[in-house]
Amino acid sequence: SKNLIGVYTEAKSQYDVKTNTLAKLGAHLKLDDAILRRVNEEGRKSNDYHSWKVVEVQFADSLDLKDLRLGETYGIYVRTRNAVLLHRLSGIDLQKNMYTFCPLTSGPDIKAHSDSLPYVYPKETSKHAEITRLTVESVKKGSKGGYAQEVMFMKNIKDKTFTIDVGHTHVVEAIGKPHESKVHFSVTTYEPYGVCCIQGLKISMGMHNFGEKRWGVGLLDDIRSHSDQNTRIVGDFTKMVRAAPATTKMYEYMNDDTDKNWQMHFEKLTVDAGFPELNDFDPVVPKIREACLRLSQIAPSFRRKTLQTRFFETGDNFYLGMEFNREYDKWKNELAADLVAPLTLRASKADYMNKQIEKFKGTLMHHIDRLWYEGVLEVIRTGDVYNPGARHRVPRLYLIDSYVDEELGSFPVGESFRLSDDRNEKYEIVIKQHSQVIVRNVEGYITTMPHSTLVRREGNLTRGPDGNAESKVALATFPVGHYVNHRTARLNDSEKGYIFAFVGDEQATPHFMRYSGLTGACINAMLINNFVQEAVDGVPFIDRLRLYSMETNWSNGEVVQRGTGANYGEDGFLRPGFAYDHGIDYLHSKVIECWESDQDLNHLVSRDWKIKLAASLVPRGMEFNEDFITSLQGRLRKTVFNKFVSEIKADESVGGDTVATLVARGDDLANMRQVLDSESYWNEFMSGLAVGTETKQVLEESHVMVAKRVEQICDQVVDYAKMAYLYNERISSELFNQPKPVDSILDDFAVEAQSFANSLVMSAAFSAGALAFLLIGQDPGMRASAVLAGFNILIAFDTMTSSARYKIRNEEARVIFADEKLVDVMKGVFALLDQQQQEAIPTDENPFVIDLEEKVEVFLRNAKYYDYEEPNEFNTSYQQLLRNVNKVEEVRYFQKLLTSSFLVDEYQVNSYLQENLVTIYKSLEDLLQMLSQPAGRPNPKALQLFNQLSLFRKNLESSLQRGATRFGFLKKRRLAHWDCTVALRYFYSLFCCATRSGGTVPMAPSSTKTLGIVKLAHHVTQSGSQNCLSREVRDLEGFYWATRESDVASLIFVVVFLVFVVSILFTIANIFRIQELREVAFWASPTSALGAILAVFHLWRKFWILVKLVGTLGIKARNAPTTDDRDNIRTVKRVTWTQIFLTLARFLSSAAAAIALPWSVAVNENDRNGNESLIDGMYPAWIALGALCAAIGATIFFFIVEYVVRYNLNPKLGEFVCEAFREEIEALYSEMSRPLNNIQTKQVQERETWEYVAREFLHRYRFDAVFAADRFGNILQYIQGGMEPRE
Repeated sequence: SKNLIGVYTEAKSQYDVKTNTLAKLGAHLKLDDAILRRVNEEGRKSNDYHSWKVVEVQFADSLDLKDLRLGETYGIYVRTRNAVLLHRLSGIDLQKNMYTFCPLTSGPDIKAHSDSLPYVYPKETSKHAEITRLTVESVKKGSKGGYAQEVMFMKNIKDKTFTIDVGHTHVVEAIGKPHESKVHFSVTTYEPYGVCCIQGLKISMGMHNFGEKRWGVGLLDDIRSHSDQNTRIVGDFTKMVRAAPATTKMYEYMNDDTDKNWQMHFEKLTVDAGFPELNDFDPVVPKIREACLRLSQIAPSFRRKTLQTRFFETGDNFYLGMEFNREYDKWKNELAADLVAPLTLRASKADYMNKQIEKFKGTLMHHIDRLWYEGVLEVIRTGDVYNPGARHRVPRLYLIDSYVDEELGSFPVGESFRLSDDRNEKYEIVIKQHSQVIVRNVEGYITTMPHSTLVRREGNLTRGPDGNAESKVALATFPVGHYVNHRTARLNDSEKGYIFAFVGDEQATPHFMRYSGLTGACINAMLINNFVQEAVDGVPFIDRLRLYSMETNWSNGEVVQRGTGANYGEDGFLRPGFAYDHGIDYLHSKVIECWESDQDLNHLVSRDWKIKLAASLVPRGMEFNEDFITSLQGRLRKTVFNKFVSEIKADESVGGDTVATLVARGDDLANMRQVLDSESYWNEFMSGLAVGTETKQVLEESHVMVAKRVEQICDQVVDYAKMAYLYNERISSELFNQPKPVDSILDDFAVEAQSFANSLVMSAAFSAGALAFLLIGQDPGMRASAVLAGFNILIAFDTMTSSARYKIRNEEARVIFADEKLVDVMKGVFALLDQQQQEAIPTDENPFVIDLEEKVEVFLRNAKYYDYEEPNEFNTSYQQLLRNVNKVEEVRYFQKLLTSSFLVDEYQVNSYLQENLVTIYKSLEDLLQMLSQPAGRPNPKALQLFNQLSLFRKNLESSLQRGATRFGFLKKRRLAHWDCTVALRYFYSLFCCATRSGGTVPMAPSSTKTLGIVKLAHHVTQSGSQNCLSREVRDLEGFYWATRESDVASLIFVVVFLVFVVSILFTIANIFRIQELREVAFWASPTSALGAILAVFHLWRKFWILVKLVGTLGIKARNAPTTDDRDNIRTVKRVTWTQIFLTLARFLSSAAAAIALPWSVAVNENDRNGNESLIDGMYPAWIALGALCAAIGATIFFFIVEYVVRYNLNPKLGEFVCEAFREEIEALYSEMSRPLNNIQTKQVQERETWEYVAREFLHRYRFDAVFAADRFGNILQYIQGGMEPRE
């Protein structure tokens, strides 16, 4: 392709949208540039463009000593500021050959010897080594045979724009998105983001394990790396990093007395910036330290507690991109402003000083970002995010140079450093030997140095091209968003078939968390190659352009979609969001592009782009709201009309008076705008437009057609949003559509808790067996006792962790109920009260108002988070609503404001705030429904229930256990929530009772109070309509069982912990033959009997649950309509019988252990005292051995049931079971149903109803006691799926 393809770097040319040309400023012209001038080959002015070429450039020469005159003004090149500044030659010392230059503005004098004089230029010179003049030459010969030339002086042309002569070529730009570009469409809002590039021998050696096989030396494989060859320790990964630990690291670095490098670093930055006095009168280090402490304290409350990071490995360079918190970004800016505030107060109005302060502020923010990133890298290093067997090989990374001298021998292999007495050369440690260290410099030269050499550690940020100096772009933070070019291509010369095309970031880009930006750039390059290849193959230009445009638009959609995570999810770092005029500009350009490329104008926007546009324009829940849709279409059509007028203003072929006529015509038809569709409106608009025939023809062909198509696209987007709402396609992620899992079921002795009884049986049996073998005596018995006690340690630890996880799960369910369900329960009860009772309740206790207040608070908090101004208009209207909250007309008025003003105008760009406003609208809709319902009869029981719920809500928070969970089963709790305290409270609750009227004894625990409320709710339900409070009662019962099971889990934990300790004592005593410890362990063994008693209690409950279920299945089998249904039910019944036998075996084992354990202790004590026993002392031993054998036999039988009986069950088990109970399940659905609203989709509302049905059905029929979690989940998911039979 030599001489066919030209690649130009540092061209500094720019595509000019207005002229559709490639242009360059005169200041950027360089040798061999071809430009178009209105000068012909004879050198005379012409009306046409002619091609000229830059053939010579002349640079500014610095002045010699002989040219300098005392008192004259010159331009001096100042290296520290990289600028030519005006100075006056104020003094010459002929004896010392010293020259003194005084600045004309501000800054120090420059004194220099004649041998080291700075570059001195004439005062007209603006920059160092600038071009003073250019010589251009005509490409075409003149009539006299020569080539015309012309000299152009830079001072005359530097700000002039020249059109580049691209000749007969395609122009493909890959120059990134220009700053504040008017031809790029920002599809999403912006969020803070940052990148950090690190490299060096230490990183390459520490993060690679080249050539080592799987299961090699030093590296381990596990399930996380089963598909990796494990030759890389880091590789490319996407991980979540918690912000709080990173901020803690920042404070530790600034407060470290043993390593003061970061503190010294900020002090040096202050000195280097030219403000050394700041370290004396108002030092920055204490301020930064205090600010980091405050940041670490508020970090746990950040909105985004975890941040996504993406690690790219490119050879020896590692690139870490990550999301940033808005709170951190705001904190950083405020801190930097506070640090330079003393300088700003003391600074004069001199422009130079203020610029220096602003530059220092930017430097401080950059290095605060370094501090952040070093904390993040350390959090990643110490976290389990690398290949598990190699995590300890990842090196400690530093983002600043050390300021402290250290001995070379103290550094690890691969560390980079500089000599303390020679900071020019950078080295890296290659090999450490006993007597010396082998190092290399950046050029690869090897040398040796003694261990005692004083050096300073070098930072690990990426180096510049010389390998020595730190790269200026190694670390940066910036706002990031998704954007696409308005056009995939623009016509250069359509008759000859040439285009301007844009690739890479100039075409489309996501944020750097995704690879789709690079993929998009590759696709862009491939498509332009195909475009050229098809020309060689003879494909017509218009066909090639059409295909190129369509495929590039598809690629742009993919690039953006992968960066937003489906564009319309529940949450995301970036969401689609743009102003109306911004979106209309894009659609306007897209219509013209499709028109030029002869595409189908009726289907301009693909489905994926409709999704993106709808995600911003139509918030979920407003698709069928008439007020909102009417207001939205009005705003869109107004924006389209304004764009139509602005385009006509720019069209030179249309007279200036036409614009006023168009605006007047638009005003005349304003009232008809909402009732006419796009086609009718524009036909009516043009038919009555008072302009000339030629003007009207230009308008119709060039402008009206485009405006009409843009309006049609807007209507198509709104229609698509409506269709997606109907089919529940506005959220496509299965995460939000899938049925709830098994562990969402909250019930008495839930499926997860049933394994505890089995573990308790095994633990009690093993404890009894250990005591039995001790009673038998002799060495074999001692060894068997030690082995059983050792196994019991493992069983007890597993049971402890499992019960702790179960408790945490129930406590989290209680928190969810308090945060999301309790107010809804109160709303359901409040709706049962008559009007007089409702009005008697204070506004601050009205659950509808409480719910509304919570949602408004979230909105106001988010508005502040996204840097919106104080919403005064919203607050004023909301306060007016609160004063008249029981008036239907006031509620409707505020809803009207939401849909016609706040959603459409004020907060249209930010979809998060739109979502908050929609939730407020839904709360108002619930309030309106309650106010509009017919007045009911007074219900004293309902009022009593509401009052109890109000009191319960006030005291509930103190009983909740919030906070982080450690290692999956540990949580920091207050003394009142310790397991031993809760166990005592559980026993106390057994003596407390709750009446049907909701009453409880004084000082009753939370579980008893909850039970009283549940009983009262049942009583209210029975006295009301069929589905009165059906959902609310189910939620209250779930909360009660979560509370009760949490207490039971604490009791199990305490008991098993005692077993755990006793087993350890037994094992140690038997191994080391410590008789005193054995006696202590013997007396402590009855604690295992508590576990056995607990197991007996749970297994007895499970036994009767299974017996009742067998009876129910028998009835269902007899009444089954078909033989297949009868056989399927009988299969389930047989499995239930196996569970009955298994439960009975475990029950007998635990009962035997509960008898044998205390009896064994009594026999042992009797024998130790030498007393004669009336009963044979071996009886408890034989009972204990029987318990052990029964437990082992039950375990074997369990494996048979699990891997033979259950394994062979039909995968459609859930369908078989549920179809047998279809009538009852459908009755439950009718009971749990609620009237549908038009905010949530029908599918979402029905899915919620089926979830309640599943919970109620599985509470009545405890199939979880028969099947394991997977088979039980099959039943649960079939009900939640709507009872739809599968093919």
